[in-house]
Amino acid sequence: MKKDDAASEDVKILEAFNYKQELKRSLKLFSSFAVAFSFISITTGIFTNFKFVIQTGGPAGIWSWIIAVAGQLLVALIFAELAGIIPVSGYSYQWMKRLSTPFVSWISGWISFCFLILVIPAVDWGLAPVLAGLLDIPISDQNIMIIVMCIITLQVTLNIMGVKLAALINNGAVFTEAIGMIGLTIFLFVAAFKNDADPSILLSTGNTATGTSYIVPFIMTMLMGSFTLVGFEASANLSEETVNAHKTVPKAIIASVALSGIFGMFFLIASTMAIPNLNDVLSSNNPLPYIIETTLGDVVGKLFLVLVCVSIFACGLVITTSAGRLIYAMSRDDAFFFSQYFKKISPKTNSPVAATLLILVLCLISTYFAESLTLLVGATAVLPALIYLITVISYGLARKDVEFRVGSFTLGKFAKPVFSLAVLWLIVEIGILTIPKDFRNATIVSGLMVLVGVICYFLFFRIRMASLQTHK
Repeated sequence: MKKDDAASEDVKILEAFNYKQELKRSLKLFSSFAVAFSFISITTGIFTNFKFVIQTGGPAGIWSWIIAVAGQLLVALIFAELAGIIPVSGYSYQWMKRLSTPFVSWISGWISFCFLILVIPAVDWGLAPVLAGLLDIPISDQNIMIIVMCIITLQVTLNIMGVKLAALINNGAVFTEAIGMIGLTIFLFVAAFKNDADPSILLSTGNTATGTSYIVPFIMTMLMGSFTLVGFEASANLSEETVNAHKTVPKAIIASVALSGIFGMFFLIASTMAIPNLNDVLSSNNPLPYIIETTLGDVVGKLFLVLVCVSIFACGLVITTSAGRLIYAMSRDDAFFFSQYFKKISPKTNSPVAATLLILVLCLISTYFAESLTLLVGATAVLPALIYLITVISYGLARKDVEFRVGSFTLGKFAKPVFSLAVLWLIVEIGILTIPKDFRNATIVSGLMVLVGVICYFLFFRIRMASLQTHK
């Protein structure tokens, strides 16, 4: 398809949903993939959660990654199909507006908003200690908080300057993440075999329970996969800035989850086999950097950690971009607070500046009041799982009435088993992330956010949402 024809088709599709083209379409397949891949960011998720995994479930806890990958890939397949049907910024909010009730639509947008505001500090909290170690800054709670706030401010500033600059940085970061993860995996494997590593460490439960009593610790280690393998729908949130979005975005979503799952598993195996001394690693403040620098040496280790920092920074950058687009998408429907300000697009940068500045303020507040990294990670794992469950069930009930575009991705005859398994996985995942007492505070925070959203809907948005034209 010629460029002009694709652009014309994109505009017509958007107009069919009663919106005009305001954002500049400049993202192609690789950039769309880069958005999803960077949001997932296996570097971020693994570096943030590796300590929790080995302390909770021992080295054997890494195998829970496979279960999370399989479950999230099922969800990604469904979201890919949805992205082809409704290629509009705002993902779950927009999808549910056309496939479900006004309440389900708004609450999906609200939960997505809460998730994004919490996940940006959580991601940057994973970057801060690595960056502090490289710069020889003492790792204290106050120093980490200051570093996180500085990182958030820089990410917001780059987003205000325009999506093209953010996409350029993000595209480069995909290469650094791939090079860093593949390079680290190879080097760690070589070092492990050179040092006669014992493969049995991959099945070690460390200082945790064994036998049937190990089931609970192992299940809890799924927090890493659940926290990491989310955000693949971010490329759908930038649909209005993507060329030929209804065909491009589904490919980006599926590829991002599949490749992240494969790269992540090999890296986890290599990192675990390279552990020089398990007790030393368990007592370290930064287990993965400790393993890397101890195994590969100070110079090589620090070089790879620089690449890790770039990858984690890009993850926070693209989440900031996605959050701005969600606020903009809800505001132009007058479905957000003070929407008259947040639906405006800067004519200079073609970006929602006011919405992005709101993200800065809320993320700084979240950072200041965050009790711990575990609280942030727990809340930002259960909230997307809840969004996914609402979306999958709602779409599953409405799918029989959907008309698919020619050439767009569809599950075809595999739809029923994929939907059934995805719902089962998400129910189990939510149980894993809410039932254990270690995640109780995160569950309370998540529950309160949903409750606040329900109250706000009935107080401020019920009549407004009911009046919206849905274009089912």
